Amino acid sequence: MPTYSVPSDADWLAEIYRRCRDDVYRYIRTWAVSPAAAEDFVSETFLRAAKNVVNLKQRQDSVVPWLFRVAKNVILDDRKSAYTRRRASVTDVPELPADQESFEDRLVRKWLVGEVSRCLCLLNQAQRHCLELRFGDGLSVAETAVAMDKTENAVKQLQHRAIGKLGLLLAERTGEAGLAEAA
Repeated sequence: MPTYSVPSDADWLAEIYRRCRDDVYRYIRTWAVSPAAAEDFVSETFLRAAKNVVNLKQRQDSVVPWLFRVAKNVILDDRKSAYTRRRASVTDVPELPADQESFEDRLVRKWLVGEVSRCLCLLNQAQRHCLELRFGDGLSVAETAVAMDKTENAVKQLQHRAIGKLGLLLAERTGEAGLAEAA
């Protein structure tokens, strides 16, 4: 009389893996999952099968549907945790206080201040002094007129010409034609 040996749990699972691995992989790939992620999900699916090998051996005829259901759950679990990770990472980012500027804004401001400083050096002394008093020291037109020993109208005209020339110089240095028009 021939003797039949009952395969061990590991041998049985290895045989299921050989027979079903490609089908499970293709099923996972239909969920628009990358090949690398699909490999990970196949591994997770068969890891869960290994944890339930005793129950699966008892249900020989329903192993393949069980594997597909587990594979689907692995994908859905990953998507849920990815959503939670994205949600947590976005909500946990602290907002910049309204009085703080971004890094990019600081860089642009620093660059622009440097360009304005270089262009100020190209103005004549009266124009430069007028702009320094008005915008550097924050003096009014009347206070600037007294400091420069000029009339208020002369200060307004000097300031207007200085800003116009400054705009042209900045436009030349930066290649921005709109700066001259804005000035």
